[in-house]
Amino acid sequence: MPRRLAIASPIAVAAVVLTLVLLGGPPVAEPADAPGGPAIQPWIDTQSRSAVEQAFAHWYGESQPDVDWTGAYSGCAPGDSSAELRRATIDRVNFFRAMAGVPAVVEEDPEFSDLAQAGALMMSAEGKLSHYPDSDYQCFTSDGERAAANSNLYLGRTGPWAVDGYIEDPGDKNVDVGHRVTILHPPTTRMGVGHVAGDESRYPANVLWVFDDNVFDKTTEIREDTGFVAWPPRGYVPGELVYPRWSFTLAEADLENAELSMTANGEPVPYAIVARLSKEGEVPSSVLVWEPSQSVQQATEDVTYNITISGVGVSNSSTDDLTALALIDDRHSADHVDRFRSGDARSEDTDPVVEAVFSYEVTVLAPADGGLRSTVMAALEPASDRAREVVDSSRRKLRLIGF
Repeated sequence: MPRRLAIASPIAVAAVVLTLVLLGGPPVAEPADAPGGPAIQPWIDTQSRSAVEQAFAHWYGESQPDVDWTGAYSGCAPGDSSAELRRATIDRVNFFRAMAGVPAVVEEDPEFSDLAQAGALMMSAEGKLSHYPDSDYQCFTSDGERAAANSNLYLGRTGPWAVDGYIEDPGDKNVDVGHRVTILHPPTTRMGVGHVAGDESRYPANVLWVFDDNVFDKTTEIREDTGFVAWPPRGYVPGELVYPRWSFTLAEADLENAELSMTANGEPVPYAIVARLSKEGEVPSSVLVWEPSQSVQQATEDVTYNITISGVGVSNSSTDDLTALALIDDRHSADHVDRFRSGDARSEDTDPVVEAVFSYEVTVLAPADGGLRSTVMAALEPASDRAREVVDSSRRKLRLIGF
């Protein structure tokens, strides 16, 4: 029986930081060597082609470790998965975070992993995913229930391969790329990993606990001094990691009137905006998601894309960077800056919103011959609170996607 895959991400509310400065990026901090591989901490300098190529070759250069599951469906024993696979899963998380310019410092939390392991058993035993499983689920436990509410869920994949799927976030119910943005949420420092191997009649499962106590932190530094997190990110990016959906997230931003411009080697690229969410105090952050018409996977040479997103609404009381505020949008009177500088109090109701412009360049490196991905089948549960319907991977929502 062919393996069918399903993924789902959690919904959680959290306050997040809004950084408002002008365009560009700060000098990259001196990275530390990641154990057993190229430097990725605190993030990768994606302006360096060699740094990107070395990191990509290392983190994708080895086969995925075995699950080595020690549990059993009989008796509903969660067991454990191999330390090597759990470590490889966190490594893949940190690689994507390093590429996106958020701190690649995530470590495995044993308590989270114990809970995630109970959740993975529930999902695999039941054969479907839900962030709100009921007590009728096979192998139901309160630990597994907690994991379901705080984790990304995958049915049909384990380890780093599951993380790749979360970042791609395909499917018509995942247009807001909720799995992607929870993995790339800047303040996170601890995650949990649960794996079940599956058998002849049950699918393998991954549960990735993605919310820790730092989810409310407002002080996390990231690579882009304009405060955004994008996938694909600014700089050089291997073509194998540029998926059909592109995303731009900015905490607390109003994206309702945002306008997008995209060119490839100077030529306009048609696109479709598939999600436009403006959120205050939530994780995922405000996000704009679009699908370019041309397939990067088919490119035979490097392509440089220029992205400009204008009309992004941000509150001018969200920053103390007055110089940047004055330059954000010349359509707004400089009086806004003068009054803010003088310390005049303004109520929340009258606090003006300025429109920021963000611009960055992405150079997609031509995929290697054959690429890293194979065609698989997937059934996907919604990644956002806009649609929480449980997807039964054995009956519906089945579609072909490219990994």
